[in-house]
Amino acid sequence: MRWFILSRLLATIPLLPALSLLIFLMIHLIPGSAAAVILGEAAAPEHVAALEAELGLNDPLHVQYARWMGRALQGDLGNSLINGRSVTASISARLPVTLSLAAGGLSVGVLLGLTTGIVAGTHPGSLLDRFSVMLASLGLAVPTFWLALLLAAGFAIELNWFPAIGYTPFRENPLGWLHSLVLPSLALGLPSSALIARQMRSSLRSVMQMPYIRAARATGVDGRHLISRHALRNALIPVMTIIGFELTRLIGGAFLVEQVFALPGMGSLVITAVLERDLPLVQGVVLVTAALVVLINLLVDISYGWLNPRVRPA
Repeated sequence: MRWFILSRLLATIPLLPALSLLIFLMIHLIPGSAAAVILGEAAAPEHVAALEAELGLNDPLHVQYARWMGRALQGDLGNSLINGRSVTASISARLPVTLSLAAGGLSVGVLLGLTTGIVAGTHPGSLLDRFSVMLASLGLAVPTFWLALLLAAGFAIELNWFPAIGYTPFRENPLGWLHSLVLPSLALGLPSSALIARQMRSSLRSVMQMPYIRAARATGVDGRHLISRHALRNALIPVMTIIGFELTRLIGGAFLVEQVFALPGMGSLVITAVLERDLPLVQGVVLVTAALVVLINLLVDISYGWLNPRVRPA
C-alpha cells in the first residue's frame, strides 16, 4: 500500500505546474485591461499605459508567469490590483466557508445516498426499491439553484427554522455555524445523494449476485453480516469514484449556493474579481481550486486502492 500511495503522489506532482501554466494563459485571454478597470473608462491612454508598466503587465508572458510562480511557491499569490490586499489573505478568509459548505453537502450526499442505496440494493423489486429510484430520479432532475431557492423560501422564510442568509464562523459559535449551514448543505448535497444512491443500489445488487456471496449465504451467514463483511466493501469500489467526482462538483456548486444564501465564500470573491478583471485574485482562486481538485482525486485514488487490492502494484 505504501508503494501505491507513493506512485500516486509521484504521478500527481507534475500536474500542478501544468495546471498553473494553463490557468495563467487562460486568465490572460480575458479581454480588457486591468489598468483601465482601475483608472476608469475615462482614463487617458497614456495613463493606462503608465499604470500597466508600473504593474508589470507589459512584460512578456513568460516573465510574468515566472514571477507569479516564484512567489506562489513561497505562498505569496500577489496582491489585488483593485484594493491592494494580499490574495493569499483574501482566499484564506473565504476558503473555510466554501470548504465547510462542500463538507456539509458531501455529508448529506454520502449519508443519504449510501443509506438509500443499501436499502434499495438489499430489497430489489420492493416498494422501498421503487420509491428510492423515484426519489433518485427526482433529485437528479432538480437544479441545485432552484432547490436552494425552494429550501430558503420554505424553511427559512415561511417556517423560520433556519436563517435565509448569512454565515456564523465556527470559532464564534459552533452551533450557530451548524445552523447556518443546514439549508445550504441540503441544497448542495441532495442532488449528489441521488446519484450516489443509484450507483450504490446498482453496485450492491450486482455484488449480491456474485458466486462468493451465494456461497456465504449457503453456509448460513445472516443477511446483516453478509452485507457488512462480504458485500459492502466490494460494492463501494465504483461508488468511491462517484463520491470523488461529486466532491469536485460540490466545490464548484458551492460557489452557486453561496450566492443564494449570501455566504461569504469563494463564489462572491471570484465573481467580483472577474468583473473587476483583478488578474492576481482570479489566478489565485482558480489555482487554489484546481489544487483542491487534484488533492481530492489523489485521495480517491488511494481509497480505491485500499478497497480494491488488485489495482495496487505487485
